Amino acid sequence: MPKVFVLNDGGYDYSTAQTFGEVVICSTGFVKKDISYCYRLLSEKLSLAQASDFIVLSGLTSLCCVATALFIEKFGSVNFLIFKDDRYVPQTLTTMQGNKDE
Repeated sequence: MPKVFVLNDGGYDYSTAQTFGEVVICSTGFVKKDISYCYRLLSEKLSLAQASDFIVLSGLTSLCCVATALFIEKFGSVNFLIFKDDRYVPQTLTTMQGNKDE
């Protein structure tokens, strides 16, 4: 089953994201905007990610950027869940390199 990585729990109801996979909360509360800190915070949680997993785009831009970079480096693509019109909409970004796991 894919995982849905919520980068920072902002107190929202993420239950509808469960239709895409197991929701994994990566952090809660205050997060420093420092990019190196964001990398250290996310690298362990996202080390178990698979190419089929999702990132919920919400919260601190620095966290979203670091998580995206980690997925692109590892897989050559990243699956996002974007909350739009009261539901999550999946979007995929693939680099020219394609999927590195294949």
